[in-house]
Amino acid sequence: MPRAETMRAIVVAILVLLAAVPAAWAQSYSASGQIGYLHEWEITGNLAKTVARLGEEYSGTITLRHVGLCSVNGVEQKQARMQLKVSSGRLEGMLIMDEDQCRIVASGSSGSGLLICGSGQNVPINLLIGKSD
Repeated sequence: MPRAETMRAIVVAILVLLAAVPAAWAQSYSASGQIGYLHEWEITGNLAKTVARLGEEYSGTITLRHVGLCSVNGVEQKQARMQLKVSSGRLEGMLIMDEDQCRIVASGSSGSGLLICGSGQNVPINLLIGKSD
């Protein structure tokens, strides 16, 4: 095999390995918090963390549980998918549910911010992400 082709094959092999590395570094983190003016929705779940060039990324399935006083037929519970990007003390992402898709914009270590949904209403969100046991 000529030298240029050998070098090209080595470079391609290295690039393939580097592309697979972030997935191998994924770690499990717990997500918890509240949504709503009166914290009427509770957030719990597990997110996988990967390190990206511009910060950290989290994704996974969470459970939203209505814990407010206005629960007519018992506790309401929903499954949702959460995708977050964290960089420079800013948290941005999406909360994807069957009936709606909401944008998350928060800052600080407490993850205080807004949930901006298709209904056009901005709802407070507090989100904490911590290392799972």
